[in-house]
Amino acid sequence: MIKSILVPVDGSNNSRVAVDYAVMFGTLNDAEICGLNVVDIRSLEGPFLSDISASLGFAPFQNYLPKFQQVLEERSDLILKGFDEEISRSGLKYRHKRLTGIVPSVITDEARRFDLVVIAQRGEHEAWSTGLLGSTTESVVRKAPRPVLVTPNRFRKINKVVVAYDGETESSNALKSACEMFLTDDYALTVVMVTDDPARKDRLIAEVREYADPYRRKFDLVVLSGDAGKVILDFAEENSFDLVVMGVFSHSRFHDLILGSTAAYILRSAEIPVFLHR
Repeated sequence: MIKSILVPVDGSNNSRVAVDYAVMFGTLNDAEICGLNVVDIRSLEGPFLSDISASLGFAPFQNYLPKFQQVLEERSDLILKGFDEEISRSGLKYRHKRLTGIVPSVITDEARRFDLVVIAQRGEHEAWSTGLLGSTTESVVRKAPRPVLVTPNRFRKINKVVVAYDGETESSNALKSACEMFLTDDYALTVVMVTDDPARKDRLIAEVREYADPYRRKFDLVVLSGDAGKVILDFAEENSFDLVVMGVFSHSRFHDLILGSTAAYILRSAEIPVFLHR
């Protein structure tokens, strides 16, 4: 049951889209939303800036540090004020936090106090990113102990939901969450499995029905073949789904370092939100 949602905000358009999705999930679950802005401590420790100030003949960087910190904190307050103004229109209960630290580490630590994290696929530094997934977001997905909703750069209402199921505990949790959140037939729910093994297909279908049937709602079952990440995402896009729900796990016990290949591909390539469940 989702009753508290954490949404990191950085003032970018992408984070505003994340807030829109947080409101949608908050309304769906009657949940409280907390906006979080993190003042990056690395900006305040800046040996690089200190070196530059010395080489240009400026006063030592430390002399500017209090003013620089004040500027960053004032900017954070403006971002959180914008969050308050936007979310107050939703009628949901909300609050905000301003913290200082290493951004992904602070978000991950705060996530322990919430039921869901909603975070933009790419943040304020999107224009300078060489990857398809923001480094902060990728770190949060790897380390967060709670489900994470990764949002794209445009909002659209969720009507059609596809759940990827592979028989692992994480995908069972994802299926359970999808059935609980999208309980009514107002939402079209489809469960996809990727396998070429007839015996495994029968086993997975039986498991899906066992998990989903008690919720007494209609859903479609689709079996695909091929590379799991690619065929799931292609299926979702070709059939105009609005959300992918899946389990996320590592193929290694060092889960902080390695993200499962299927989840990684979908996260980096999806143009629709992806709900990832531990």
